[in-house]
Amino acid sequence: MLDRPPGNDSHSRRHAHSLQPGEVHHHHHPQWSRAAVKRRQGKLSIISLIIVSLITLLLIFLELNSKSKTKAEYYNEKTAAAELTRKAFETIRAAVDSLHIVIDNINDPNETGLIGIQYSPITTERGDLTAKLTATNPNFAAMIIELLKTAGLKKGDTAAVALSGSLPALNIAALCALQTLGVEPIIVTSAGSAMWGANYPEFTYLDMEALLHKKGIIKYRTRAATLGGKDDIGRGLSPEGREYLTTAIQRNDIKFLEADNLENALTKRMEFYGRYKNIKLFINIDEYPTPLMGKDAPNGFIAPHRIKNGTGVIPQFSNKGIPVVNLVNINRLAEKYRLPIAPIPMPDIGEGRLYYEYRYSVNQAVVSLVILLIILFILLRYDIEYYIARRKNG
Repeated sequence: MLDRPPGNDSHSRRHAHSLQPGEVHHHHHPQWSRAAVKRRQGKLSIISLIIVSLITLLLIFLELNSKSKTKAEYYNEKTAAAELTRKAFETIRAAVDSLHIVIDNINDPNETGLIGIQYSPITTERGDLTAKLTATNPNFAAMIIELLKTAGLKKGDTAAVALSGSLPALNIAALCALQTLGVEPIIVTSAGSAMWGANYPEFTYLDMEALLHKKGIIKYRTRAATLGGKDDIGRGLSPEGREYLTTAIQRNDIKFLEADNLENALTKRMEFYGRYKNIKLFINIDEYPTPLMGKDAPNGFIAPHRIKNGTGVIPQFSNKGIPVVNLVNINRLAEKYRLPIAPIPMPDIGEGRLYYEYRYSVNQAVVSLVILLIILFILLRYDIEYYIARRKNG
């Protein structure tokens, strides 16, 4: 008898008929499976590429829609500092009213009482009204919390601080932030003010600070003061203006760091800070960079040893390995931290980039990636079109 080739139809039929009842035929199924899903040879088809693209777009869409709003780091500290700042601002506003100081609601549209006048005997230089208005936002305290945490400060640490009468609102926000974190400030204040700052002779920044301390809102006070102005010695002020500032320093019982030139002013200030040990950070608040502090110092956080040259206060601290928070360009800081410029009305506390972050689901992204890799593996390894065609043909 001649041998029949495997798969001969008549032979298969005879073999099938020869099965006894209850027996299972095991020959066809393995052979069909090997033929139905075979290894891929050649490139992916257009249909396969379209399928992969559509699945990828779907997974991307799902991931983009997984974004959720979560509280930012140090949310509680930020909101506490901002709330304390708002309380302090309200106290200043009440004091301005009690002193019968008229608030100009054109130049101070939110009627904060933290915006001074254009000219007064203690006005040291020109000022930026927009920057002053921007700084009256209590949420700046949250920004300062973030900067203090960037510097690694913790409860019980000590920070050297330089304040200026030009930015009373930002000074107060900084003190509220320091108090919230339990950081002890060693404060030296330049009592004079640029335009639109704390430039009422009868209600200087030193008077504001003393009032807030007396009311129990802030625990800290300036320990030493200078006249401010050019070279920090009152240059540019009239004798009357310098007298007003000297009187303000005396009535608030603050040590007067009197100097007759820039070099002497710098030496006295550094000697005063040098009395205190373990200073972990230097904070400078002023409207503009000054020779006293360091004209070329960058804005915001400055890492230790970043500034190599210069004789100002900031370079000296930096060279000692002490980080610096330099707050001198308020509008740029506001833009960086997404705080509004000269807001009307005042923004709510606890809203915005400082308080919340939008995050995508990492778990969903991982699952989507795994799904996509599995699909690609199957398409690249096996000829799916061949499988589909075999299914259709039965």
